Amino acid sequence: MKHLFESFVDVGSGLLLATIIQLFVFPFFGFYPNVLDSFQIALVFTCISIFRSWFWRVVFNRKNKIN
Repeated sequence: MKHLFESFVDVGSGLLLATIIQLFVFPFFGFYPNVLDSFQIALVFTCISIFRSWFWRVVFNRKNKIN
């Protein structure tokens, strides 16, 4: 359970941080999203990141079992 809690804190803090960063950085590129839009964009990237992390973990675990 400890690892699950740590994962939620890690992913949740990343989602929050990404949302806040977007609100400050996007205007430099001419984008002016509101908080909800920024959250939704961050959520998409967070989901992709979780899938990417899982994918590479599976690949490396299989490679380690072969060697």
